[in-house]
Amino acid sequence: MAPAPKTNPKHQKRRPPAQTTPGADTRKEVKYYGFAACMALWRARPEDVIRLYVTEQTMKPFSPALKWAAAQRKAYHIVADEDLERLTESIHHQGVCILAREPQPLGFAQLKTQLEKQRGPVLLTWLDGVENPHNLGAMMRTCANFGVEYLLGETGKMPRLSASACRVAEGGAESVKQVYVENRDQALAELQAAGFTLMATGIRGKSLYAQKFPKRVVLIMGAETSGVSKDLYKLVNTTLMIPGTGKVESLNVSVAFALLAGEFARQRLVSPHR
Repeated sequence: MAPAPKTNPKHQKRRPPAQTTPGADTRKEVKYYGFAACMALWRARPEDVIRLYVTEQTMKPFSPALKWAAAQRKAYHIVADEDLERLTESIHHQGVCILAREPQPLGFAQLKTQLEKQRGPVLLTWLDGVENPHNLGAMMRTCANFGVEYLLGETGKMPRLSASACRVAEGGAESVKQVYVENRDQALAELQAAGFTLMATGIRGKSLYAQKFPKRVVLIMGAETSGVSKDLYKLVNTTLMIPGTGKVESLNVSVAFALLAGEFARQRLVSPHR
């Protein structure tokens, strides 16, 4: 399909401002890009897809989504590589872009309901100041690989899931739910009451490889520059240290998380594929 013709703003009729109705979908529209990210988005939540863009090179591998779009009367456009670069504001688009609504976040009450149904091992991750989209995307990719289904953080402090983070996650973002929490201390106390142990990393603590993980864990990951905040450390039950040569001060937060999540999965998951 060719791009829709441009309309001169002078010839457009003025419309009254849109009114927000109760129960209306207020999620932002995001231009997602990257082949794996877009394919996973289309498969996981096609109802959120608004429009698709592909280059001639990616038409064939992305043809199932394009056939679906045609059947659903969703617009799709075949564009040049440079047009897609301008559209996504990235050189890493990999020939695909999908305009879609951002995923629906999960409330803490909903999370508790989900956790009550789970009887097996559960690893939750709490983000404390982790804002870099590449780190967030890499962590979501790790979450998807090791079966970590929820990322928690405080409302206003945990970053929204950007298109850049989704591209880095290579499709993993679609299997992980972000949970925004209004009252941090209360939420963590409720998780502890539900049998979760709060763990964080530090330069001092028990070696990761000497730690026997409990069945339910909330793993707290702090920002690279400042680490876990001091007031949050006071709530932690166990501090873990990742052994190394000492030639660098610390690991990248996404790398550290991958080691921790991988060790939890090794110890606690009966099957690597659940």
